[in-house]
Amino acid sequence: MDKEHCSTDVEHEILRRLARIEFTLLQIVRMRGLRLTRAEMCERLGVTSHTITFRVRRGELPRPGADGKWLLSEVIEWEGRCD
Repeated sequence: MDKEHCSTDVEHEILRRLARIEFTLLQIVRMRGLRLTRAEMCERLGVTSHTITFRVRRGELPRPGADGKWLLSEVIEWEGRCD
């Protein structure tokens, strides 16, 4: 087996494991129902509160719940779609 093929196999295995870890983390987050405040969303995304409001209005971010917080599982899924 040549180096290039071996490298591809290793990369594929790493990506497979990362996907499994992401799936497991998402399941845990869903079960726990963890929620993020506006400040936590700002920190997570590296933006201001105004930017959060603007992006939510434009449909670029998930909407917060009635309590003004975001369900972490929805945020993680949204982040996955943005990659």
